[in-house]
Amino acid sequence: MTGPDYDRLPRAERARIAQARAEVGETAISSTIARFLVAAFVGALALPHAAQLLDDPGFYLAVGAGRRPLAEDPVADGLPFASIRTANRALLARATAIEESLADDSVIGRRVRPIVQSAMTFWLGAGTAQVEIGEGEWLFYRPDLDHVTGPGFLEPRVLRRRAAAGDTLAAARAPDPRPALIALHAQLAQRGIRLIVAPTPVKPSADPERAGGVAAFASPVVSNRSWLVFRRDLAAAGITVFDTSETLAALRGEGAAPLYLVSDTHWRPETMQRVAADLAGFIEAATDLAPRSGIYRTRAVDVTNPGDTARLLELGPFRMRYPPETVTTRRVETPGGTSWQPSRETEVLLLGDSFTNVYALEVLGWGVAGGLAEQLSVELGRPVDRIAQNDQGALAPRRLLAAALAREPERFAQTRVVVYQFAARELSQGDWAVVDLPAAAVDSPDTPTDFWSPDGVERAIVDATVTAAGPVPRPGSVPYRDHIVAVHLTAIDVVDGPPEGAGREAVVYLRSMVDNELTVAASWGPGDRVRLALEPWAGVAADLDGINRGELSDPALLLVDPWWGAP
Repeated sequence: MTGPDYDRLPRAERARIAQARAEVGETAISSTIARFLVAAFVGALALPHAAQLLDDPGFYLAVGAGRRPLAEDPVADGLPFASIRTANRALLARATAIEESLADDSVIGRRVRPIVQSAMTFWLGAGTAQVEIGEGEWLFYRPDLDHVTGPGFLEPRVLRRRAAAGDTLAAARAPDPRPALIALHAQLAQRGIRLIVAPTPVKPSADPERAGGVAAFASPVVSNRSWLVFRRDLAAAGITVFDTSETLAALRGEGAAPLYLVSDTHWRPETMQRVAADLAGFIEAATDLAPRSGIYRTRAVDVTNPGDTARLLELGPFRMRYPPETVTTRRVETPGGTSWQPSRETEVLLLGDSFTNVYALEVLGWGVAGGLAEQLSVELGRPVDRIAQNDQGALAPRRLLAAALAREPERFAQTRVVVYQFAARELSQGDWAVVDLPAAAVDSPDTPTDFWSPDGVERAIVDATVTAAGPVPRPGSVPYRDHIVAVHLTAIDVVDGPPEGAGREAVVYLRSMVDNELTVAASWGPGDRVRLALEPWAGVAADLDGINRGELSDPALLLVDPWWGAP
């Protein structure tokens, strides 16, 4: 400030301004302190890398060169600088992989993170980017809270923002669920199959007061603000919706609380059983099914397991505040005492995600033969078929259905009802790309012909080259401890087994993550030469089909009959 106005200020005010200018304009610091601060800053940057090199010299060489799927860019492929763009994306993918691996898997990260997170959780009540601390021992999955408390998932500005959310490494997701569900409804109707859409409310919807909010709400179950619009639009398109929130509201009105697990994202067994009973009545009222033919027996089984959100906190040895939870499941068995299995000859097919699998899939830790499909069989008095995968409920079940229709259309000859269950958060966060089903059971889609079929083969040992691999999540970034990755193999050499596989190609599923630890298969990338033992995927699918999978990006490869492999 200068000029006549400055000259008219009182002397004391001008002195204060002059002092402020002097202090801001020049900070005195000795050369010794300056060198110390620079050295400390450089040391803080170098310490994680130095510690990692001492602990594991091959760490950086082992980091995969960008296993994340790259966004498709058909325009750039024909440009003169397309190769430069591709190289830049590959370099960025590798840099991102190194950064994420150092944060998640480095020696300092593994040892320091549990200590820091425990202090933040126990003393400050702070969660993580994935987990929100609720009342008492209650934990909530952050994407669930974002869905319930965020803007309406059908608001135009939200759809525009999500449609433009892709970046150099990942393509944007299709944000609007309505076109995908309308397409699925129309394609199933061509086969004489009725679609029932059954979104499952997420935990903050069913137990909102446990999230730290007020106890009084306008309705007993809190939904995203676009839910009623979504229901109206689906009804206008002729799609039947089973509103699970009505069952949960009835349970809350009867005083049945809590409805969900304390430190897990999923519902309690008794909540799921009530939903299955109401869903069975809804199906029977909406569709004329054949007379009841299934006889099942049930027995109560106590199961104790730590919740998935408790594991996501990564408290390590300090997790005692969130101990394992014990629930009583209802295991479903045949009259002969064998565990329930999905039926290939039934009128009802359940497409689902982890809410279907939670008490059915052993790797989730909450027991077996007690999931939603099993309970639905009991309530319907009929066998039920099931196609379910733990994650990506907006897209994965529909893709699995399309692949199953192409591989074995006779499986669905008797299907009259498809119930599509998915976590409600998928409405605001899932990928709703339209999936084309084969137009009719007699269709013969263009399936790649150079692939080695596992039919009639019990076991083989091969050497092969990895041409492509599906995406693998970082441990701790998803609430599931196990993962399977699809790998496209070429140039097969048969070491032990039928010689007709030599020189052929194959699609193989492998374990890529076990109990939040990556396997060697997770590091495989294009060009790697690997040896592995193969057996037909059909032989293990009943136990492994529901585990979250990273599929190959080429839709044609979903039609190939896959193998199960082990390095």
